[in-house]
Amino acid sequence: MLKRFLLLLVYFMITSSANAQWQQVWSSGNFNYSSLSGWIDFDKVDNGWSKRLYILDTLKFQIMQQGYSSTPEFTYTFNSAERLAGYQIYSLNMDLNNDSHPEFYILSYYGTGTYYRQAFKIFDITNGNTIFEKNDANFYYSYPVLWDMNSDGTTECLVTKYEYPMFANFSYEIYNSGLVGLDNSSAPTKFELSQNFPNPFNPSTEINFFLEKNQPVTLRIYDVKGELVKTLVNNLMSSGSHQIIWDGTNDKGMRQASGVYFYRLQSEANFSVKKMLMLK
Repeated sequence: MLKRFLLLLVYFMITSSANAQWQQVWSSGNFNYSSLSGWIDFDKVDNGWSKRLYILDTLKFQIMQQGYSSTPEFTYTFNSAERLAGYQIYSLNMDLNNDSHPEFYILSYYGTGTYYRQAFKIFDITNGNTIFEKNDANFYYSYPVLWDMNSDGTTECLVTKYEYPMFANFSYEIYNSGLVGLDNSSAPTKFELSQNFPNPFNPSTEINFFLEKNQPVTLRIYDVKGELVKTLVNNLMSSGSHQIIWDGTNDKGMRQASGVYFYRLQSEANFSVKKMLMLK
């Protein structure tokens, strides 16, 4: 009897101890199913970042208050050109103005027809101020890449500029930011899938990705129904940057219809999905 009692006591103590480690500490409010949400590095802490909850919908991008919170503190509202580009807002993971928060960049599309013209701006989401912008009616600009390109301690901004609307030539532009001692956190150093170019496209587009090590990967195209359209890569790939062209056809070589498609890069430990638009 005593043995049974001791066993029950031990069981109770173990169960109570295990349950005590899994107590709910917070619950968010309800968000619309069509919005995107997650946790983003936002508050500088020593040499790292603490995270905050963000919400992205078709009208705005919001970062919540510090800690466990679903109350917005910072809101960026998209203009028509940014909505046309598909709300492509990205964190630079770099504090450019010493306010202990990262800056962001956002892409915008202008014009109509087969190819849109792309522009971008880097901005401070805490006050809405634009830090750097490239928007010219005669050129299509890539997304910005910030890093110390020549190891002189100063951060440069690399941009690729394409002639618009013919895309007959392109050139590189490098801008000296004057900022010293920043991390090269926006330069590719790990598994990374970039936005395709051009986008929208017709008849073909280029997909770029970076691998931090040799590894087997797949790169596949899917339609809006989630059905596989084409496998572009299914192989062991070396570390470094890679460029793959999709010509708008499926695995049988048949030309696909205009519309939205998704491309997914998958490795053993990571995956990334992005959206693109084919026009005719």
